[in-house]
Amino acid sequence: MESVKKIRNALRIEREAVGVKYTDESPAAKLAKGQYAVCNGILEAAEGKVIMLSKETCACPGGKSHIGLTETREVPLRMLVEGEKLWCDVKTATRSRTESEKLAKPPLGISSRVYLYPVGKDIFVPDLIIFLVSAEQISRLITLAQFWDGKTPSFQMRGSLCWSTITYPIVSGNFNITAGDVSARRMAGWDENIMIASVPVEKIQGIADAVDKSTAGTAKPSRRFEEITKRIVSVKK
Repeated sequence: MESVKKIRNALRIEREAVGVKYTDESPAAKLAKGQYAVCNGILEAAEGKVIMLSKETCACPGGKSHIGLTETREVPLRMLVEGEKLWCDVKTATRSRTESEKLAKPPLGISSRVYLYPVGKDIFVPDLIIFLVSAEQISRLITLAQFWDGKTPSFQMRGSLCWSTITYPIVSGNFNITAGDVSARRMAGWDENIMIASVPVEKIQGIADAVDKSTAGTAKPSRRFEEITKRIVSVKK
C-alpha cells in the first residue's frame, strides 16, 4: 500500500507494518508453520512471515476469544489475580473485564481465520494496519491522525495486548495507541521501547495525505515559527 509506505518513510519506521485481515479466503502466499499467539505473531509478521490464526493454530486460549475466533470462555479470574497478579482481587479483575467489553466485544463470527502479514507483501487489503513504533513516532502519528478534523481518538491502553491492538480498533473503528499488557510483552520478547499504533484501513489515507502538510510529517515550519522556537530554546536559566 502506497499510503503505508509513505507514512513509514516519512516517520522512519524501521519495522514492516503488519496487516490484519479477517477472512476465510486462502492467500497466495506461504504460511508460517506451527502455532502462534497474537503477541508473537505480530512480531513474526513484522519480520516477513504470514501467520494464520484459527481455533486450531492460535496457541493462546485467551487470544482466541479476544479476537473473536471462539466464544468468550469463562475467564479464570482467580488465576489472573493470584497467578499472573494483574489485579489486587477478583472483584477488580471482574470490573476491568466488564469495562473492556462495554467498549468492544470480540468480533465473533466475522471469519474463522485472522491473518497477520507484512503489508508490503500485498496479500490482502487489510482491515487494520499495525505500526511498531517509538514514542516520537507515536507523537507524530497522533498529530497526523487529527490533522484534518482536530479530533483525537479515544485511546484505550487497557486489557490484553490482543484486545487493545486488534479487537478495540476493529470494533470501534478508532485509531488506537497501546503498549500491550506486560505478560504478553514478556512472553513474546517485545523490545521495551516499542509501542503499537493500530490504524483501521479506512483511516490510513487521511494520515498519509497529512504527511506533506504537517510538520509531524515532512512539511517545514514557517521561518517565523523557527525564529520563535530558537529564542525559546536559547533562553538560559
